[in-house]
Amino acid sequence: MIKSPDLLRNAYTSYFRFNNARTLSTNLPSELKIADLPELTSYIDPTRRYDNQLIIHRSSAAAQIEDILECYHEDTPPEISVEPDAVAYNLSKVLIGCEYRPSYSHEFLVMDIGTYSPVGFKDGVRVEMLSVERADEFLALLKTSGLSCSDETWQAKRHLYCTEVFRCFVAFVGDIPCAWATSFIDEKTATLANAYTQEKYRGRGCQTALLHARIQDAEKLGVGYLLTDVMPKTVSASNCKAVGFLTETIRTVWEKAN
Repeated sequence: MIKSPDLLRNAYTSYFRFNNARTLSTNLPSELKIADLPELTSYIDPTRRYDNQLIIHRSSAAAQIEDILECYHEDTPPEISVEPDAVAYNLSKVLIGCEYRPSYSHEFLVMDIGTYSPVGFKDGVRVEMLSVERADEFLALLKTSGLSCSDETWQAKRHLYCTEVFRCFVAFVGDIPCAWATSFIDEKTATLANAYTQEKYRGRGCQTALLHARIQDAEKLGVGYLLTDVMPKTVSASNCKAVGFLTETIRTVWEKAN
């Protein structure tokens, strides 16, 4: 497990800031505001629908919930994640009173790079890490998953993709690019994210190959810890745990009732 409790929290915020900057959903200037308190952490940005979150660390945050929610724009209510140590009747009562309901569980995994176990490889899958010169190729792949992005937005954000910090990996079956994933490097940590396989190629080991490629890349960079998030009891969760990831926490996510 991570020796410093703050490392996971700081890594999450660092990656959140980066995602807020690189999002292809808008070219509007960011208005991100982050308040990191002992009881809770709030992320507020009315220009980006999905960048409004509230993470509850302690049940004592119940006394602040209503005031904090007033800081969010009416059109962008936050997703509220409750840490296990914060689960309490009084907190749930306040959230329900604010028209929130529990929606799903979100599992966060961590791995000490020294415990990495290189198992589960399948033949027939080749992985490449794209250089910044090939960022347009990465965008073309993203669009096959349904992403839409204006040329203006891409030109403004292109420099953030396929870099030394935001590393973009693509899996090939034969000569066909069919899956991708990323890693975000932040000093001692690497956050693994954005894994996607085109439907036709699922079940062929593409994501397992991408997982190993990113771990081995982070190992070469001297990263100490790897972080990722999954839905509990899924194939993704099993694949990660098979190579050495352990559960750091499982948050209960509450969403605003319609």
